[in-house]
Amino acid sequence: MRYLLLVFVAFIFNGHAYCRADDPVHVVEKTVVTWNDTLKLQFLHDPSMYSGGWDTLAQSRFWREVINMTSDSFLINVAYCRKPITKVNRLVWMNQTEPEKICYKDSLSVVHCVDSSGMLYVTSGKREFYEVRKTLSSISESIKIFEEQDCDPWYAQTILLIESPGKNKAKSSVGAGGPFQLMAGVARKYGLRVTKTVDDRSDLQKSAKAAARLIRSSCVPSIINMLEERNISYRQEDLWFRLLVLHAYHAGAGNVRCVINSLNPTEGGVGLFQQIWQTTCASFKNESQNYSQIALGALLNFDALIQRDGDTVFLVQGDKHLRSFSRKNFNTLESYDYLSMCLKEYESDFIDGVIPYDYFMARVGKIRKEFAHLATVVSKSDKEVVLKKYPAEESHINEIASALTRRQRYEDAILMLKINLDMHPDSPAVYDSLARAYRLSGDKKMAEVYSNKYSNRVNR
Repeated sequence: MRYLLLVFVAFIFNGHAYCRADDPVHVVEKTVVTWNDTLKLQFLHDPSMYSGGWDTLAQSRFWREVINMTSDSFLINVAYCRKPITKVNRLVWMNQTEPEKICYKDSLSVVHCVDSSGMLYVTSGKREFYEVRKTLSSISESIKIFEEQDCDPWYAQTILLIESPGKNKAKSSVGAGGPFQLMAGVARKYGLRVTKTVDDRSDLQKSAKAAARLIRSSCVPSIINMLEERNISYRQEDLWFRLLVLHAYHAGAGNVRCVINSLNPTEGGVGLFQQIWQTTCASFKNESQNYSQIALGALLNFDALIQRDGDTVFLVQGDKHLRSFSRKNFNTLESYDYLSMCLKEYESDFIDGVIPYDYFMARVGKIRKEFAHLATVVSKSDKEVVLKKYPAEESHINEIASALTRRQRYEDAILMLKINLDMHPDSPAVYDSLARAYRLSGDKKMAEVYSNKYSNRVNR
């Protein structure tokens, strides 16, 4: 019995090293339902985001909105506090001259009583970049890897949500690569191969191990030294401490030290970060200030995602809603509205990359049959209603194709545009859009084919 007790205690200590009684962060297990599988995955939930008031900060709320907003919208906001003023369409804004933009921002400042020293930023939506629903398996796997490396798994979940979510092979403009966006020199230091032909940074397991070692052996000790030099009380489980470590991971410990030296704080907490977000020092500038703000916004959005449906996470929202549909539970008008909503959810699922094209079209076909049934009920006729391949206008299909193109999903965009080609074979815009999509995909031959067809129809 004593041996079994010791084994049990050892299991608890080793398996949950960072879920201590004094740590508010705890593991939650969820059943994740995808389009073709059901998975049991683990994530982290941090109640201190709410109890500490981090969720109420203007910066957190601002980035939550930006992360959920597509790039065809801009959010005009007060720079120093990230207070949103208004949302504008991207094309409307870009079509203005510089003097018109300045005049518009000046008028907004007057209407919203923004101090003359307060700058207004124009921030585009970032939903195309933050493909969070693609990261769930990677987060669950990396949490375990960080625990094995004796590193706080909170960093695994947070970094995967903000660095290059859903893009394991992503490379930044400064050369960082992989899901944990490691620089080549850092990656090599922690055991990864980075050559012209091999790049271990794109391997989730290898990059997770390297990131965990970097955080455990360098980032955390650096922050501890800075705080202890100033006799600032801290717990490594505090959210503000973790955010400081996150800054060291992103900007480098030297730049974080520069900010701390500049501020000379006497305590940590929310107040310290409200100062950090207004302070620049060395290479710690706007992008670095944003980093912990984005982290908070991403964590809050992620927590909402995994908590939305209790113990289950439905990645495919279209499936979640369509499975609740029953002809007997809705009248005709209600059925039409509900099925239209399901269709929009499937479009969002497809655009966000959580379902493939074939599955999307199969779901569209199923809804199409329901629409056909509704049509026969309304007309009191058994006549078969002939619906087109996809029940949408040309402009709507173009919008979906454009959204896919912004995500560099050129093959899927081309498939959607070819639906438009079937439905509108005489439309010059369809050929122009296909030529552009092929050009972006790298297929110059097909781009030229459709460009010539476009020219022929315009010059008729």
